[in-house]
Amino acid sequence: MSQQDYQGPQGQPDPQQNPYGQAPDYGQTPAAPYGQPSPYGEPAQQPYGQPAYGYGAPKQEHPQAQTVLILGIVGIFFSICAFIAWYMGGKAKKEIEAGAPYSFDGNLKVGYLLGKIISILAIVGAVLAIVFIIFAGVLAASAGY
Repeated sequence: MSQQDYQGPQGQPDPQQNPYGQAPDYGQTPAAPYGQPSPYGEPAQQPYGQPAYGYGAPKQEHPQAQTVLILGIVGIFFSICAFIAWYMGGKAKKEIEAGAPYSFDGNLKVGYLLGKIISILAIVGAVLAIVFIIFAGVLAASAGY
């Protein structure tokens, strides 16, 4: 191919044919060097490992989160531990809502919910057991035993 094949009118390169294998510009602004502000008013690219604009560092777990989780799990077998997990998790949740710099996620939330659910099930089970004992006592008394 000759140079004439790539020339448009007035000796300019034909935009339809790009002899150099480069992508056409299409009016896009060139990107600024990594981590540098753009001369076009665009925000700078964030270096690796830094939070994006508008986001801070992730919040830490509450210091009692692990304890609440362990008590919630042990509460499956010993229901008194579930009540303690529910209480401690609720106390930590109130601290976080009051402005403590911790997050109510992960171990704290799971332990709190385990404690709450198991405690409620234990209360329902105890009420049903009492109702059953009363019912059995009434039946036994009416039968003459």
